[in-house]
Amino acid sequence: MPAELDVLPVPAGDWAVFEASGAFPEAVQQLWRDVFTQWFPSNPYRSRPGPEISRTRLSADGTQAEAELWIPVEPVPA
Repeated sequence: MPAELDVLPVPAGDWAVFEASGAFPEAVQQLWRDVFTQWFPSNPYRSRPGPEISRTRLSADGTQAEAELWIPVEPVPA
């Protein structure tokens, strides 16, 4: 591995993966908003410690985006 890269250990666990596409940056901003204001309140999961991984691919002119968001999750205790 190149010396300028860091290693981040990530324990095994469950991940919720979300996708969005549309106008940039609005589509990416709305994806984050919707995950935390709509998805989490209506599902039996909570975020757990770990990195949140975001990938955004922009169109050639930078006006459109395809985004993917990975959130580490765990079931809410009963």
